[in-house]
Amino acid sequence: MSTSAESAQQWLNEKQPGQEEVRAIIEKLEHRIAQHEGEEADIQGSVDALILLQDHLEQRDAPPPQSETPNANLDTSGLIPEADPIELEDSVKREAFEALKSKFKDL
Repeated sequence: MSTSAESAQQWLNEKQPGQEEVRAIIEKLEHRIAQHEGEEADIQGSVDALILLQDHLEQRDAPPPQSETPNANLDTSGLIPEADPIELEDSVKREAFEALKSKFKDL
């Protein structure tokens, strides 16, 4: 069983264990740490190995990173008329503006 982060990393690299094997080692390390009654420094290697193995499982279980937003190929042909835009008279523009302004003045 791995008892330090270095030996745990070496074990992962050489054996390339499956998830169940890694989980079994994690359970053993958790049990060892829970049963330990001495100095924290005496069990620190097991704690480091446990953290490394847990991180390994999290990275393995994480969904693959999504690529940047895909290019959207939107059909905007219906939004942009082929003809020239309609020009409104200034009085019509002003009337529409004043109507909106009065509608939103109480907000």
